[in-house]
Amino acid sequence: MPSDIYLSNPTVTPLDLRLLTEALKSSSPMGSSHRAALESTVAQATGCEYAVAIASGEQAISTLLHAMGVGPGHDVILPALGDAACVRSVRRIGSTAHFAECDPGTLVPTSRTIEAVVTPTTTAVLAGHGDGWGTGLPDIAAGCARLEVPFVELVATRIGSQWATATAGSLGRAAVVDLSTRSLMSGGEGAAIVTNDAHLAEACRAGDFVTCQSTHRADPMPEFTAALASAQLARMNGIMDVCGGIAERYTVSLSQMPELLLPAMTPDAMSSWSRYVVRLDETFGQDDRDEIIRGMQRHDIHADIGLAHLPTVWDGALEGVCPMAASIATRTIALPIHPDLTHRDVDLICQTLQLMIQRATFRRD
Repeated sequence: MPSDIYLSNPTVTPLDLRLLTEALKSSSPMGSSHRAALESTVAQATGCEYAVAIASGEQAISTLLHAMGVGPGHDVILPALGDAACVRSVRRIGSTAHFAECDPGTLVPTSRTIEAVVTPTTTAVLAGHGDGWGTGLPDIAAGCARLEVPFVELVATRIGSQWATATAGSLGRAAVVDLSTRSLMSGGEGAAIVTNDAHLAEACRAGDFVTCQSTHRADPMPEFTAALASAQLARMNGIMDVCGGIAERYTVSLSQMPELLLPAMTPDAMSSWSRYVVRLDETFGQDDRDEIIRGMQRHDIHADIGLAHLPTVWDGALEGVCPMAASIATRTIALPIHPDLTHRDVDLICQTLQLMIQRATFRRD
């Protein structure tokens, strides 16, 4: 193999480099002109009126929650499957996390599982696409409306995704978009809060959030990061088309492997594919999954764990909480997707995955 196959590798073109150089020459790293342009672009891409660009996704979540009045003494409902960043963000503001069990098809909570863990002090519900392609989010938004609890949509790396007439980022009171290297549209690091609430947007960018030393302190996105992210977003449709084709090739290549459950591509959902998460069947355990990933990494393919069981991230003693999510988390594998992947790369990834699964099966037998 000539080189490693990375899990994520946003394409940087000569034009991106020129814009980055111009940003560094024309303004200070913490200027605002490129950031303002990025905020306008992200707001448009998510169908929202306002966007606030923050230096990291974790800071963006805690900043948003704090601006919504969430803090010590409050409960926040999180998905049982997802990214540990949201757990750390809830800790930063001193709130208590409660976890909603996932639906095995969409991999996100349902309105029913959210309602089951609501408390009198629940002040926000966070849920994202969870590599379940967003198809469960309208139900979550409707359930939160009935409960009169604000819903925060974790768009994560799925900017550009759509289902029916809704755009990723448009369903909740606010949303957080990841623009780190894990995203197809990346500035290297950073995130954006998007909302239609002018007062909330202003609270998220208020001066005390930038200058104070409390745990909810948020740094604005640097200018050079915003310039690079803006260049990436200008090519969003083309990048999504390429990566959508890669996801389709994965689906065709892996559909003959009975040991795998693949992401469902539904006619009413268009996903912005930043990785392709497969699930081993229930005959495999966490040790099998981890050995398969290590085997792929030995072949220079940067596969990784797909989704984390967030209750145990919050507290190791919560291993038995949300058992469906716990079982799924031990069997998920994230496969690479980025615009530089060739057909040969995808075929090699699929062949290597099949080989590692066969080896794991032989060891077990």
